[in-house]
Amino acid sequence: MDNTLLSAFSKDSAENAAILTRNDDRVNVDVEDDIDAEFWGDLLRYLCPTKDFHFVPYHTNLKADGDKVFVRGKSHVLHPDEDFNKWHIGCVDSDYDWLLSDYTADGRTICNNKYLLQTYAYSIENLMCLSSTLKDLCHDVTEEPVDFDFEDYLSKLSEIVYPLLVRSAYLYKENNVAFSPKDWRHILVNTEKNADTSLEQIKHNTEQTIKELDKVFDFKNRDFDEFQKSISSEKDVSEGTAYLYVRGHELFDHLKDSILNPLIINLRNRHREALRETCRDDVHYTAALQDYQKNVKSLKELLQNNFRYKRNTPLYDKIKNDVLQIWE
Repeated sequence: MDNTLLSAFSKDSAENAAILTRNDDRVNVDVEDDIDAEFWGDLLRYLCPTKDFHFVPYHTNLKADGDKVFVRGKSHVLHPDEDFNKWHIGCVDSDYDWLLSDYTADGRTICNNKYLLQTYAYSIENLMCLSSTLKDLCHDVTEEPVDFDFEDYLSKLSEIVYPLLVRSAYLYKENNVAFSPKDWRHILVNTEKNADTSLEQIKHNTEQTIKELDKVFDFKNRDFDEFQKSISSEKDVSEGTAYLYVRGHELFDHLKDSILNPLIINLRNRHREALRETCRDDVHYTAALQDYQKNVKSLKELLQNNFRYKRNTPLYDKIKNDVLQIWE
């Protein structure tokens, strides 16, 4: 069945399909886009190997003139007519809604429905960029030892952006977009291809933005202090983990372009030089080089399939528990 037909399924239809096909393990899964289907598919099939998951990355609406409009994203999953059950679930990026689950309508909807799964981090991209996974990623694709400390780098980045993250989330709960999630692009993207220089630039961008916000808004009040304490104690957001809660697209692009790409290029060049030194002649070198290069993929593709977070973060345990509660 193609995605267009699946996108027209109601939750009752999903249950009826399971009954009519005598396949009680069939589950339709609404996701935000095709890349989300890969991410959630990896997770759900890993946790529930006996289930038959079918992913729906969009639904269609008909315009007055009869043309079809394809609806993707969070609004596709959190459709007001949806009534989720164990045969039809939804999976979404948390965005700021996990941090603001007591304040936003989407946050309350997600947190109060056991059939809606969320990333807890801002998005799947944040989990793909989990600091403890990136050294293994680089080693696997270059076959060279990696001496860059990703955990230290992202911890330092988090300490820099944490005050801005708290301000941004606080304003967002007040329906104020003076610094919206999309504005993280001005903080993180187009930095230098050098770790230290990039951190300096991010620090400068962050401090300038905070300075401008502090001119307009009062953050020295009890409400702001209580909000900051609540996301720290209740949501486990800390100065060392803030990178997991900034907008994931910008974090992904920053790490890909400014840190990972130049690092992987250097590691691959190092490996080619090592092959040249160890191969006894040009014929063997050419064969070894061809064998090495046949598995080279684009960095974007490698990151989009970096599902190592499953063994490296407490956030995975939260998602895992949510999954298992659906099919207890």
